[in-house]
Amino acid sequence: MKQNPLQPDKAANSSSAIDLLREELILVGVKAASWQEVLTLLANQLYQSGYVRESYLQAVLNRERQFPTGLRTAEVAVALPHTEKEHVLKPAVAVAILAHPVTFGEMGTEDQTVPVEIVFMLSILEPDEQVTWLSRLVSTFQLEGFLSLLKSSPDSATAYQHLLDALEFIRLAEEED
Repeated sequence: MKQNPLQPDKAANSSSAIDLLREELILVGVKAASWQEVLTLLANQLYQSGYVRESYLQAVLNRERQFPTGLRTAEVAVALPHTEKEHVLKPAVAVAILAHPVTFGEMGTEDQTVPVEIVFMLSILEPDEQVTWLSRLVSTFQLEGFLSLLKSSPDSATAYQHLLDALEFIRLAEEED
């Protein structure tokens, strides 16, 4: 794996963006009819790439039904599906940039929905890491123009670079605090 020279080594308990993001796990122009179809596509990608156990797909579908992860933002609605660590082999973030919005349940509600355009699926081994990564991603969503820029990515390589740049910006901001 090629190490990013701008990315200093992180503490042993905190995965850097370069560790979790893989260009092959970023899908652009995904056509899906339902949130179940999007989650199945991403979970299968993680499984085929060796990041999650076979049980991950059913676990993430069950969790999304019980605790929806659709999130409205100022620019583009997103979803952050994830599940318990026993279904994970290696940490990763898989991303689907959808060709057309797909309806997800809205986070923190029982009956509201949101038209999601980008899905960030987390496979994280440590609960503390999951909280950290959810927080980092939400911080990137608050960067003006970021989600629109990501949504307009013509290919996986461009989307990957946009994500790395935004996460590096957030990491540097965290260091200043």
